[in-house]
Amino acid sequence: MNKFNRKIFHNQDIKYKICLINHVQYIFDLEGIEEKVVHIIPTEFIDKDHSNKRLDFAVECENGNIYDIECETSSVNDKTADKTWDYAKNLHCRYDNKIYSLIIALAEKNDIPIKKIGTTTHKPLLLEMKKYDGDEYLNIIKKKFDSNDELTAHDCAIIETLPDMRNSKQADIIVEELCHIIKYGEISIDNRTKLQATMELNIDYYVNNREKKDELMEMIDVETSQDSEYFKWQETYGNHMKKIGKKIEKKEIITKLLRTMSPEEIGKKLDMDSSEVEKIAR
Repeated sequence: MNKFNRKIFHNQDIKYKICLINHVQYIFDLEGIEEKVVHIIPTEFIDKDHSNKRLDFAVECENGNIYDIECETSSVNDKTADKTWDYAKNLHCRYDNKIYSLIIALAEKNDIPIKKIGTTTHKPLLLEMKKYDGDEYLNIIKKKFDSNDELTAHDCAIIETLPDMRNSKQADIIVEELCHIIKYGEISIDNRTKLQATMELNIDYYVNNREKKDELMEMIDVETSQDSEYFKWQETYGNHMKKIGKKIEKKEIITKLLRTMSPEEIGKKLDMDSSEVEKIAR
């Protein structure tokens, strides 16, 4: 594995972006947030200084609420408060929805980063991975594995995040056990492929011994090259977000044009059927 790969793989933010795009509802369920995610929204925006910024992740829920989801590998602090407040403001400018911030914290004992601006108080939701009992979740997975039950997408999400929880064993031992489960467990091809992308990040992050690292990569059939599941995901994610961005951009254009033009006129201008114009504008 070259230095470029290793530098990327040590970024835990990447793992959670993959986990979120595959299992975002799991994060809400884990924290007991009673929301149903309906779709991912674009994470790029231009700030007041005309600089291009990117949020970690953002979703819209069934009731219209929008959540900016940020992953913090180090302790949550005042900078986190400033960042989430800035993101919330920019999302509010783009969408006429209630905006919430959710921070996934990988460090322990964090204070909620409250931001006060005049009479306004921005208080993000804080999800600390270390507060969850990894032993309990691992036993759930092992029980299904021992019974030859198929591991669901929800189970795979647990596997992806288990090493970050509070565990009685060292993280590298946990990762090795999970690799064994991935190799021999009943997992669909789709879920197994998604797991490879996150587990190679877990292996590289938590396992220090190079030989053991390579052994575990081979165990779950991960290519340590540009053909790895991570790079495949990176390309898929990029294309996915571009597609969403174009759809949102088209909707914004049509919505503005509808103020002065009819759907038929817009259809002619954009080479679209008027019914398609009305559908996009809803």
